[in-house]
Amino acid sequence: MKKVNLVKSDGETYYIKGRSIPKGCKYCLKGSKLVLFLNGICQKPYHCSWYCPISEERRGKNLTYADEIEINTKQELLQEIYMIKAEGMSITGGEPLSELNFEKTIEYIKFIKVEKGKKFHIHLYTNGIDFNEAKAEALSLAGLDEIRFHPAREYWSRIEKALNKQISVGVEMPVIPNKESEEHLEDLILYLDKIGADFINLNEFEFCFPNSQALKERGFQLKKGSIASVINSRETALRLIRKLGSEVSIKMHFCSIKSKDYYQLKNRYLRRAKNIRLPYEVITEEGLLVFAQVEGDKKELDKIYNILLSELKISEKLISYNLKNIKIPFYIAIENQINVLLEKYQLEAFIIEITPFRQSKYQQITEKTPINLFKKEHGYINN
Repeated sequence: MKKVNLVKSDGETYYIKGRSIPKGCKYCLKGSKLVLFLNGICQKPYHCSWYCPISEERRGKNLTYADEIEINTKQELLQEIYMIKAEGMSITGGEPLSELNFEKTIEYIKFIKVEKGKKFHIHLYTNGIDFNEAKAEALSLAGLDEIRFHPAREYWSRIEKALNKQISVGVEMPVIPNKESEEHLEDLILYLDKIGADFINLNEFEFCFPNSQALKERGFQLKKGSIASVINSRETALRLIRKLGSEVSIKMHFCSIKSKDYYQLKNRYLRRAKNIRLPYEVITEEGLLVFAQVEGDKKELDKIYNILLSELKISEKLISYNLKNIKIPFYIAIENQINVLLEKYQLEAFIIEITPFRQSKYQQITEKTPINLFKKEHGYINN
């Protein structure tokens, strides 16, 4: 049996050399794929509802999100697409093809294809329960590029209804590390290859707050040193790819939790940060925004604000003063002359790191470090 060679992508995913990965995944890894979460309503299928990672904030709720941002109109969706300079969009839920959501799904696909053009890549996720020939035709006519099934065994045959519709057809499943699930995935991979599907994505099984109790009750354990990876999920996925890779011709792609929770998010944050960065902010490697914030008595803030402008000749564009605090670039704040001013006027300064959002509902302060501690930690002053 011919041995397959696995390639590790820059985003901590693995695939078979010479077969590449699904097109939708390429955009995800670049951070250029917007996630449209239609709502948290689905049929609660037995095969996946027990490990569903959807948060309580979204599960069962008729709320729509574009990435992290709750939206109510198509224009708000379009705004987020432009904000991250998206090259594609994934549609998820809940269940995008349920009777409740299907027409909405079609409307979104048509709208975005008109606004962004045929090259803008759209894929969606479905459990397949409500999938049929008529819906396959409607999705194709609307312009859907790729469909990813997450089916129970009794719905496998419905995957075939998506074939020959000018839609890339595949399956995306978590790799549950036990004998029954591994055998189930092996059968599924062989079936997909037999019917001529394009790919299977194998996702690392994830521990998260919504499903942690259910996973613990079933004996699954968290991988040491990880905050979300289930023990043996990665190993099982790579074993399956190596075992079946030479027997099938479909694309087989393993996506790690690190890829989803770090690389994809980081790259999307970087795209967003470049669009919203203010002159006094610096973008980190993780796509976060960093600046210095001076706090204290208003009278003293007034004095130091005037000194920054008139004596230190710092450009007004690099200073934000809202009468409560002064924001300036961190690289200016760490200069010794600023430290002298802070001590003289008894003001405090912090290096602030935030997520790249302007709305307070979504923006999070990830770090707030006193400036002297920051300088020590980063080698700007001796201990």
